[in-house]
Amino acid sequence: MAKKGGTRFVCQGCGQSFSKWVGQCSSCSEWNLLVEEAAPPAGQEVSRFASGGSNLALCHPLSEISGESSARLATGFDVFDDLIGGGIVPGGITLIGGEPGVGKSTFMLQLASRLSVILKPIIYISGEESLTQIKLRADRLKVGNEKDILLLSEQNIESSLSCILSYQPRLVIVDSIQTVFTSQLESTPGSVSQIRECAAVLTKFGKDRNLPVMIVGHVTKEGAIAGPKVLEHIVDTVLYFEGELSSQFRVLRVFKNRFGATGEVAVFQMTTNGLLPVLNPSDLFVSRAHVESPGVVIVPLLEGSRAILAELQTLVTHSFLSMPRRVVAGIEPNRLNLVVAVLEKHCGFKFYNKDVFANVAGGLRLNEPGGDLGLALALIGSLRNRSLPRDILPIGELTLSGDVRPVAGVDRRIAEGRRFGFKHFLVGERGETGEKSCAARSGEVVRVRTLRDAVEHVFPGLRSAPEADSN
Repeated sequence: MAKKGGTRFVCQGCGQSFSKWVGQCSSCSEWNLLVEEAAPPAGQEVSRFASGGSNLALCHPLSEISGESSARLATGFDVFDDLIGGGIVPGGITLIGGEPGVGKSTFMLQLASRLSVILKPIIYISGEESLTQIKLRADRLKVGNEKDILLLSEQNIESSLSCILSYQPRLVIVDSIQTVFTSQLESTPGSVSQIRECAAVLTKFGKDRNLPVMIVGHVTKEGAIAGPKVLEHIVDTVLYFEGELSSQFRVLRVFKNRFGATGEVAVFQMTTNGLLPVLNPSDLFVSRAHVESPGVVIVPLLEGSRAILAELQTLVTHSFLSMPRRVVAGIEPNRLNLVVAVLEKHCGFKFYNKDVFANVAGGLRLNEPGGDLGLALALIGSLRNRSLPRDILPIGELTLSGDVRPVAGVDRRIAEGRRFGFKHFLVGERGETGEKSCAARSGEVVRVRTLRDAVEHVFPGLRSAPEADSN
């Protein structure tokens, strides 16, 4: 047991406490999960939420609970409102993560500027920037309604919340959760215990007052939001900024949403005036006059409920290494290895002595299997120096047996492809293909059962014998 006034080490996996640090938790056998926390006084190791006396909680029958929900608050970013389900929910806690420099603070300041038209005042709590730095960014972004945006540069969370109570804020922004701390704990800001406790304090503060709170979070070198996993469980909505810093495009993705659908995305373009929403992302990632080139194919990616066309580029070259290279960008390496293995086993194309490179242009990521068929055809095209027809859009998932399976959202993918001028859609033999809705044109949908059938349709007369491989 921890001594009075001292510290203890708590496992973040199972909650077991120790008097000193050890590498492996003896309770759950996990390594390096012990974090130092302030120990409660002896005899008082009970939950700080447990209370007696007159402060008793009351239970209510489900039949007596009103089903009416509060009206959502429109932010003025139509793309962002659609992303989170129609607007910000009063009392909702939102966590926005992303890499350094991706545009989190810029987006928060723009959001505050637009919301200040209907919500007054808005409190912006910054633990990592001075008031002058925020003012310089606001001037660069030409932020309006400055008198309704109140800035506070403070790291102590209790002092911050006590200060803003008298202003009766309508929205609170905390930038960032890794820089604030509570005086109830002795650990440094950014530690697991501080992040968890500060998030709990902010959540209770917002829920008790029906006040929306937006929290900015840093990420680790692995790309996950820094801090304990419980941080994502505490909040109502988790958004994540994606995109290469060298690219001007940013993708805001929903990983969790208690008030709407998950998996939705919104695309923004970074400019000198801040982040601007992109209404039709396909227009930016794919040119309507795309040139036929071996190894290049257009595939429709389903991001939540939205279909986005992306350019998938592959390059297959002869390898002089004992172990050929497999280099990917925007694609899971295991997905590429799976497609290559299916091509070798069921179509006879050999890649054992080939370097294979694959890339999704524009900084997008291929996170779902709907692009498997397009990836396979692009690899064959690069291997044999054959271009895919410009009017064919492949849509399908590959199985290990070489079959082409239908994927979700075929209607939306076909509709987006038709908008870009595609006339033929290569899909799986089974499943819905939108023939009753947007694709009810003769010969528009081409069904294939196996990958070999798809290859014969796209590259008629192409041989797959090993001796036909080009160097």
